[in-house]
Amino acid sequence: MQLVLSWPVRLLIVGILLFSLFVDGAGYVYRIANHYPLTGGVPGMPPNFGGWQLYFHKGLDLAGGTHIDYQLTNFPPAQSKATVQQRTITVISKRVNSLGVSEPEIRGAGSNNDRITVDLAGVTAAQAQKVIGAVNKLVYTKWVPDTKVTAGPHAGYKPAFTGLTGDDIASANATIDQQGIGWVVNVSFTSRGADLFSKLTTDNVAACPGDPNSSPTANCPERHLAVWLDLTQKDIDNWEDPTYAGRVSQNYDTGCLATATPDTICPKLLVDAVTLQAILGGNAVISGGAGGFTQSAAQDLATGINAGSLPVDLQVLDVTQVGSTLGAESVKLSIAAALLGLSIVVIFMIVYYRVPGLLASFALLFYAGAVFATFITCTILGFVGPGPVKGFAITLGIGVVASLISSIVVTHNLLAIVMAGSTFRRPALMGVDRVRSV
Repeated sequence: MQLVLSWPVRLLIVGILLFSLFVDGAGYVYRIANHYPLTGGVPGMPPNFGGWQLYFHKGLDLAGGTHIDYQLTNFPPAQSKATVQQRTITVISKRVNSLGVSEPEIRGAGSNNDRITVDLAGVTAAQAQKVIGAVNKLVYTKWVPDTKVTAGPHAGYKPAFTGLTGDDIASANATIDQQGIGWVVNVSFTSRGADLFSKLTTDNVAACPGDPNSSPTANCPERHLAVWLDLTQKDIDNWEDPTYAGRVSQNYDTGCLATATPDTICPKLLVDAVTLQAILGGNAVISGGAGGFTQSAAQDLATGINAGSLPVDLQVLDVTQVGSTLGAESVKLSIAAALLGLSIVVIFMIVYYRVPGLLASFALLFYAGAVFATFITCTILGFVGPGPVKGFAITLGIGVVASLISSIVVTHNLLAIVMAGSTFRRPALMGVDRVRSV
């Protein structure tokens, strides 16, 4: 038992508990201090701590959500269906991750590896289909001179494919900038994408040297890289049409892209960013210019970049809005039952054992809070899977029984020894030693 009482172990336990309480409470402290609601997205969230979202995440059983079944069609020839299915799951996962969904489940189905099932907690059917329902192809373009062009982002220029696509993107995440003021999008490329992006940015900077923020001549169209969804060669061929170019150059609309016919003209532009300097490391930051991004704009851009290129077409077989299986009323009843049971235990301990019982009750409440904080922290860090609240309820129930037995034994021995004329410290230590044998 010396290990349990040693100071290094005590300090470690206290450190874990303090970190758990910090992780669980930081998001709510931020919301309360800024008069924001305790649930849902708010400006400036999450607090900037290593990219973690410091508030509770609810799974599908508590938050409800959406269930979608997809049929995979138009498989690439001479490729394994199992491999293509896994690539599709990877692309969908990147799209879903940009939503900040808690515990998403994306899994393959079908005897021929031709189906995918998606479960998203806290996401409506409309949101889910907007993000993953459209079959989008992400491409990067540069700008090349064309004197016949009179509309679009740059008059006298039209886009040209660079060979860089969504397949070359490893991830894109919206986050607060280093100054903690505005929002940016961090983009990471694959090894192939890093090489292509390095060459593109080097060529862009060489096209018109200088600082684009202070020199107008350094902010030439050739120094811009544009990111599009579903831009095709047909779009580029029609760039001389002002109406066509103006429509395509508007901020992308996945709803339009998801339902477009061959004759539909949809907005497709994600961002037209100026290259400030050559980027050689495979990691880029899109800052949104002098005005910066809002949280919503940064998240939308990250979602679009994460769209990637699907290797197959997706056909929606079934979309179901899933209600929370526990339900708000069940959660309220569970909390009421827990408080009632805990209150009965605390009242019994205080009435029967008085001051020692009060101390034991404080210990029990501290145990409940510490276990809950640890469960949520482990969930945020990815150490445990779904159902932390259920697991906490079971663990707390076991802990209540164990703590009740321990408290009764300790306080009973404590009272007996005090009544025999001993000091308080000695019987307290003896009571703890005796309870170890229970």
